[in-house]
Amino acid sequence: MFKKGLLFVVLLTTFAFAAVACGGNDTSEPAPAPAENGGQAPEEGATGGDATNDEAMTLYNANCMACHATDLAGGGNFPSLQNVGSKYDAGEIAGIISNGRNGMPAFQGRLTEDEINVLSQWLAAKK
Repeated sequence: MFKKGLLFVVLLTTFAFAAVACGGNDTSEPAPAPAENGGQAPEEGATGGDATNDEAMTLYNANCMACHATDLAGGGNFPSLQNVGSKYDAGEIAGIISNGRNGMPAFQGRLTEDEINVLSQWLAAKK
């Protein structure tokens, strides 16, 4: 009986963590990016100045990295974003971020229009 109860608690906890990792309505400020690019998404192909690149990386780390990975490689059901700019332009990427797609949650209302534009321009440069 104890083993069944423990198994239930472990499974319930696992599903709860999985649900929280790729969804939710996080209205908190994104965490600032650590210095020296430690654990950050790659900078190559970034558009704009360092401030825009830093903002895009901070937004990516706070909102996208849990599903698309630190290196934008994705994995499992989550697509790679490493060359997303070869497939979609910035406007199409902004639409996907805003409205969601194929299981990806919509970020319209979670991110401002400016934040979505910064992210979409940064991702469009990934070719």
